[in-house]
Amino acid sequence: MREVANILFGAAFTVAFSVALGALLLARLRLTLYRWEAALFQFVAGAGCLSFLVAILCTLHIARKGVFQWGGLIAIVLALRQARSAPKRTSLPAVPLMWMAAFSLIFSAYFIYYFFNALAPEVSPDGAGYHLGNVVRMWRHHGFVWDYPSMYAYLSQGTEMLFLVAFTFGRHSAAALVHFTYLCTLPLLMVCWGRRFGYPKAGLFAAILIFASPVIGKDGVSAYNDLAVVTLIFAVFYLLQVWDESNSPNLLIIIGFLSGAAYGAKYTAFLTLPFAIAWVWFSRRRFPSLRNLLYLLIPAVVMVAPWTLRNWFWLGNPFAPFLNSWFPNPYYHAGMERIYADMLLHYTGMKHYWEIPLQLTLRGGLVEGMVGPVFLLAPLGLFALRFKSGRRLLLAALVFALPAYLNTGTRFLIPCAPFLALAMGIGLAEVPGALPALILFDALVCWPPILSTYCDPWNWRISSAPVRAALRLDPVAPYILKNIGDYALKVPIELEVRRGERIFSFAGQPQAYIDRDILVSYESTLANLAQDILWAPQAHKPEFAQHFKFLPVTTSGVRVVNIAKGTEFWTVSEMRLRFQGRELTRSPAWRLSAWPNGWEVQLAFDNNYATRWSTWEGIAPHARLQVEFPAAQRLDEVVLEGGPAWTARLQVEVLLDSGRWVPLTDTPELVKTDFPAGIRRAATREMKALGLRFLLVNEGDMVYADMKKYPTFWGITQLAEANGTHFYRID
Repeated sequence: MREVANILFGAAFTVAFSVALGALLLARLRLTLYRWEAALFQFVAGAGCLSFLVAILCTLHIARKGVFQWGGLIAIVLALRQARSAPKRTSLPAVPLMWMAAFSLIFSAYFIYYFFNALAPEVSPDGAGYHLGNVVRMWRHHGFVWDYPSMYAYLSQGTEMLFLVAFTFGRHSAAALVHFTYLCTLPLLMVCWGRRFGYPKAGLFAAILIFASPVIGKDGVSAYNDLAVVTLIFAVFYLLQVWDESNSPNLLIIIGFLSGAAYGAKYTAFLTLPFAIAWVWFSRRRFPSLRNLLYLLIPAVVMVAPWTLRNWFWLGNPFAPFLNSWFPNPYYHAGMERIYADMLLHYTGMKHYWEIPLQLTLRGGLVEGMVGPVFLLAPLGLFALRFKSGRRLLLAALVFALPAYLNTGTRFLIPCAPFLALAMGIGLAEVPGALPALILFDALVCWPPILSTYCDPWNWRISSAPVRAALRLDPVAPYILKNIGDYALKVPIELEVRRGERIFSFAGQPQAYIDRDILVSYESTLANLAQDILWAPQAHKPEFAQHFKFLPVTTSGVRVVNIAKGTEFWTVSEMRLRFQGRELTRSPAWRLSAWPNGWEVQLAFDNNYATRWSTWEGIAPHARLQVEFPAAQRLDEVVLEGGPAWTARLQVEVLLDSGRWVPLTDTPELVKTDFPAGIRRAATREMKALGLRFLLVNEGDMVYADMKKYPTFWGITQLAEANGTHFYRID
């Protein structure tokens, strides 16, 4: 039970630390809030403060247990002292007793069920993968790990900063319990909203819909960040309405602060600040003063700064891992960003668009979760258009649903769900018995054991209450292994791989539990290169050569330039320069360059057919491979080896003494070449040169069958296997 006590302490300490900071902040701003409002906003605002402070500590590499411990104790003591002299707050308008009793009963039942799931060992895909993987890595290094290449390390990590504090004391489950606190805070905030603005029954109805929603419940008990995001967004919406009543500039400060915190929690919340600015601009006080806008903007900018500045100085892209076409960098390819975004944009296995509503509400298997059957009545929320609050809710639902267009997963609709649920409650409030009947129906059909009888078997949801695992009455390892098959490779990996060495994998792994760095194929430029190298024998065989022949010319530079446009990547295994049939001897004095992706130009000049240079984005005019010589050279042929880009139009240009580039030819001769022998061993040698001696290969990966058939040609030895994943060492 000591482990359980540590988990509960880690989560409780983080929440108490947050509440203390929030109490100090709200007292300093002198905000007039009701009692329950104040308590909830203290946590939400204080968590933003704590996240910001931990981000600074991680930047300075002093994010240590002692710093958290003493900082938290000081904040809690100061908050308690401040509370003694604080004026007593009034209560929110009353709610009918029967309604509050029904809400309390349903909320308590779900709370207990959810609590044991949050307390159980963390086994969610992203939670055990990159969310807590990043946290564990920061915990080991006491701050950000600047040499770890992964797109998930580049994302804003405001919620992970809270996880880091909790993890320091209680490990993985403590972090999940912090996220669970947001899950509980959101419906309580919705109840407060309903009571304050005259819709108490709608608030209670919507709170149950949200708290009982299967995907929201599953997300909220996992070490994810979606419930933190939606809670921050709803808090901003709530306070904007409070500001409408009071016109207090201090409210704009906290609104801006929470808007920035929302961006810090997750990039998809970037609309929160524009939404707040538009609200202030188009409110009944039209054309707000510059001072009001500064009250809103300055705190938001401060909260966003740790993440944009970190990425700007670290990667050269303040919005990494996105917008790489605007901010080219050697850490993440613009083309990989496009591939990743396209993968998230489309439904898999969906035959007709009319299936989407049923998947989102009843089935859940093809959209990674479901919001619950009652949301089939979402169109009835349009009846709320009769009221000003209803129009605002529906507008907010529309705005915060926009990022879901870029990702088909149901959880990306979570930010709009509270607004839609409240609009439904307001629209149906005047229908006798409608809200109580729907509350009872929703609470029953979303109860996990009942839910499992009609949803898809692979729907992402809570399916049981693992009480024994949560209380650590049963061993932890079998529970994790049952849910994460690759966990079985933890011991072999940690025995074979020395600390500091890296492993390459084609798919994500439970990095929160494996004490070694794993590079995943799609997460960085380095991992993209490793994937390309291993794919070379099957997918990138250099079977063609393009020969550009021309009259002999003496020049100080030569380049191949594309003059067409297309979506295809232009790749080159080797670029060779010849004169009278002999290749010019390559020299370190040659100045090599390329655009785009100039950082990898050497791959086209390394005499290794397992590597290739690529634009790593759709071909565009002026894409080029270029060589400049220290002294003029005589040549009459340029050869590009590798699979040609069929939509490209390439021409050879030479550099004149005047500094002008002159085209010579754009009519290459395409020649079929022999497949080079030894390319498998060349690939694994190159992997070792990159510092990647170990591989995790799934049976569904392209290279697996070939590696299984020709391990000697590859020069690999299998060390372990579990759940269809094979652990290899490059000999």
